[in-house]
Amino acid sequence: MSDPNIKVDVEATLIEILSLLHPDAKKNSLRRMIDHGRIRVDGKRKNKANERIFCGSVVTVVPRADGDQKTGTQANILQDPEILYSDNSVIVVDKPEGLLSVATDREEVDTMYSRTAKWASENKRTRIYLVHRLDRETSGCLIFATSPETRDILQKQFKNRSIERIYYAVVYGKPKTTSGIETTRIQETKDKRVRLVIGTKRAGKEAITNWNVEKTGPINSLIRIKIDTGRRAQIRLHMVNIGCPVLGDTRYGRGKASVNRLCLHATELEFIHPNGEIINIKSNIPTKLISELSRKSL
Repeated sequence: MSDPNIKVDVEATLIEILSLLHPDAKKNSLRRMIDHGRIRVDGKRKNKANERIFCGSVVTVVPRADGDQKTGTQANILQDPEILYSDNSVIVVDKPEGLLSVATDREEVDTMYSRTAKWASENKRTRIYLVHRLDRETSGCLIFATSPETRDILQKQFKNRSIERIYYAVVYGKPKTTSGIETTRIQETKDKRVRLVIGTKRAGKEAITNWNVEKTGPINSLIRIKIDTGRRAQIRLHMVNIGCPVLGDTRYGRGKASVNRLCLHATELEFIHPNGEIINIKSNIPTKLISELSRKSL
C-alpha cells in the first residue's frame, strides 16, 4: 500500500495492523520496522509487536531516515541503568517496564543487559553476565554478575530457592481471604505458551506463590507476593486462579490498565553474596501502581 497510514477500525495487535498495511511483507520484516523505531500510533512511537491498538487510532509508518539510528551507533545512546547496588562481583539494577532483560533472536539493541553492559564497561571496566530475567512487562530488581563464577553461584541459589524474591502487584478486585499459597502447577508447551494444570494432574512443573493483601482500594487491591519458584508468568497465572488478575495483563487477565502497563513490580531481592554476606536490595513501588490502586471506577 502506498498510503503509510491506517485508521484502526477493529481492535488488533500492532503487527496484525501492519500486516494490513503491508500484506506481502514477512512478519520478521514487520518486526524490524517496529524495532527500528518506524512505527507511530497517534504520533507516539511503539515498540511492542503484540501491543493491542484500539479503534480510532491512526498507525503511521515513517521513512527509514526518520527511524532510529543504525544499530552500530545505537549503543552510543543507550540510557544509563538505575543502579540499586554494585560492587566488584554483583550489579543490581532497577529494570523499567517495557524493556527486555536480554535480546531475543530478533537482536534488539536496547535491553536491560545492553544498558548495564555499557555502564559496567565504562564505570567498572568489566563484563557482565545475566543471572536471571524479568518479563518485559515487569519492572524491578534484576541481578547481573561480573564473572561466570559469580553467575553460577547466584544461579545455584535461584535453583535451590534460597534467594528471597518479593513482588508487589495491583490486582483487580479483592481476594476472598487476606492471604494464601497458590500451588497450581504450570505447564509450558513447545511453542513457549504456559498454562495452569487444573485438577489432580501431575503434568507441568511445581509452582509456589505466597501472597497476602497489603492494602485495598475502592476497586483494586495491592498484593505482596513471595515466590518460591520462578516459572514463566507464574504470578499472573496464579493471581488469575484466585480470581484477582494483575491489572494491565493483556494475555491472561482483564486487558489494558489505565496506567498503560502491567501492574507488577519486583520489589525486593535477598541473596548470599559470594563473600558470604547476606545482601538485601529493595526497589520502590512505582507511583503508577499506587495510582491504579486508588482508582474509584473502571
